Amino acid sequence: MSDLRSDLKRASILVVDDETAVRELLKLQLVGAGYDVLVADDAIVAGRSVMSTPPDLMVVDVALPYLDGVDFVAALKADTTMPQVPVVFMSGHVDVLARARALGAPCLKKPFSGEQLLEVVRRELSLRPSGRRARLDYLLASI
Repeated sequence: MSDLRSDLKRASILVVDDETAVRELLKLQLVGAGYDVLVADDAIVAGRSVMSTPPDLMVVDVALPYLDGVDFVAALKADTTMPQVPVVFMSGHVDVLARARALGAPCLKKPFSGEQLLEVVRRELSLRPSGRRARLDYLLASI
């Protein structure tokens, strides 16, 4: 009998942060929890990644070079040709998180724990309209 977990495609997450240490730490936590993880250091690289291989979820820092995370996500949402990918914002500044919340996305205030990150990621993936697999991932992760 096959393991139900191995029968499911792993959810993919794009982590967007300009700080290498933060990207790598988040990647380690998410890969350790069983997700496929891609990383980008700015909105331009992230946009190219979303166009070529849309992830199931993005974790986006608000403070990015060239185009901040909120403007990047707003531009993605405004472009009807782009895949609509759920987002979790993160920032160390409470005032900018208010802008991020206006887009209807959950926000994590830095510093946050790995447990907080994984809980938000699991919840957001379980809410995806096409997320039957994601809901199963969420249920299996809570066993």
